[in-house]
Parts: sequence; C-alpha cells; structure tokens
Amino acid sequence: MLKFIISLLFLISSIGFYGQSKPIDTKPKDTVVYKQAYGLRVGVDLSKPLLNFTNNNYEGFEIVGDYRLTQKLFLAAEIGNETKTRQEEIGSNFTETTTNPLYNFTTKGSYIKFGIDYNTYANWYGEQNSIYIGARYAYATFSQTLNNYQIYNSNNYWREGSAFVAGSTTPQEFGSLSAHWLEAVLGVKVEIFSNLYLGASVRIGILVADKDPDPSRFNNLWIPGFNNVTDNSAFGVGYNYSISYFIPLYKKEKKKKTEVEKEVTE
Repeated sequence: MLKFIISLLFLISSIGFYGQSKPIDTKPKDTVVYKQAYGLRVGVDLSKPLLNFTNNNYEGFEIVGDYRLTQKLFLAAEIGNETKTRQEEIGSNFTETTTNPLYNFTTKGSYIKFGIDYNTYANWYGEQNSIYIGARYAYATFSQTLNNYQIYNSNNYWREGSAFVAGSTTPQEFGSLSAHWLEAVLGVKVEIFSNLYLGASVRIGILVADKDPDPSRFNNLWIPGFNNVTDNSAFGVGYNYSISYFIPLYKKEKKKKTEVEKEVTE
C-alpha cells in the first residue's frame, strides 16, 4: 500500500512539472474573424439625366460599375452615350464685341472606359467606403453633323458690311469617327444605406488620337465622354456623380495591414 501511495505521488509530481515547463501565453488572442464582401457594384451617372432636363441641346446616359479584385484594388468601367449640339461664334469684326454664329454642329456617339481603382481609405470595422485614385483607357465612336455654317472673310478690313459670307444651311454628316484617350481619376464612394453607394469623381483626360471629319473645313470640337477639344491642348476635364448598388458574391477574410502591403508590392 505504501509503495502504491509513493508511486501515485511521484506520478502527480511528474505531471505538474511537465505542465509548468510549457510556456504560458499571456497575450489575448482575437478569435473574431471579420470577412469582407466581394462582388459587383453597378449604377448610373446622376449628372447626365440632370443635364437632360436643364439643357435642351444635350442628351446623355452613363452606366458605371466596378468589381472588387483585392482588399484595395477594383476593376472599373463606364459605358455611355451622348448627343450634344453646339454653336461656335466669332466677333463680327475687330472692333465690335457682338458675336455671330460661325457654325452649328451636333455630335452623337458612344464611349467605353475601363481600368483600375485603388482605394486609399482605411475603413473602420464594418465600413466599405473608398477614397480612390484610378486610371482609364477610353474609346469613343461618334458622328459629327454640320447643321449650318457661314464663311468668315478675314480680308474685310476696308470694306463695309458683314465680314461673313453665306455658307450652307444643309446639314452635312460625317460618320465613322473615333477617338482614344487616357484618364486619371480621383473619386470617393460612400455607403449611405446597406449596399447602396453615392459617388463622385473628377477626371483629367489626355487625347491620344482622334479622326477628324474634314481637317480642311471642320475639326472635332467635342467628343462623347471626353468633352471639349481645343487646338492648343490635348487635355480634357470631366466629372460624374453616381448612385450604385453593390451585389455581394462571396466573402473573404480581411487581411492584416502587413499582408495588404505585401500583396500590393508583389
């Protein structure tokens, strides 16, 4: 009996010694796993329907969308259609401040822009907002219709009367036109309700190439999706205000900051 008691005490002391030899982890472990939603966000540009009501010379519509690739990167695209009528004017002579219509034209066409957005905003727990920078490649196909025009006579200094000579009031359409440009984008998207977002962005584009209707008579002065074209600059400026809905497709565990930095640098 004594041997049994001694053996039992020896076994208990051995177990205690083994348990004390293992390191004690005093750091609390976070067992909560936060998963972020990944999917497709689709919406419309709100500024174009507004212009449809306020400007009789404009019609337009644009669909916006993005698809989340990683915690910070998104594939993004815009597809739209625009029609705009403009009138170019010039002073009647060198001294008068009044203007006369030189020509009136209508531009009509469609465009597509696609590229990437990078979210620079560090969301709090549960947030899905973004302050992003992005880049786009854009392509437009369109037509230009010269509705009417006058011819300006620059040698009218010594003659009285109008410096304009009657041109044509018969519309002339120039089709199969195209343009390519690149855009830099700065924007923000805020979740106002569950999966519903309001967004705004500013875009600076640089025209890479465009096909003119008739370089000797009439150049592209406005391109759908790019806006105004000037002779002295290849840059254009645009903006949009969007409302979009996020369609979650699956969820992934939110990565730690170090993992995100490593993912971006690789």
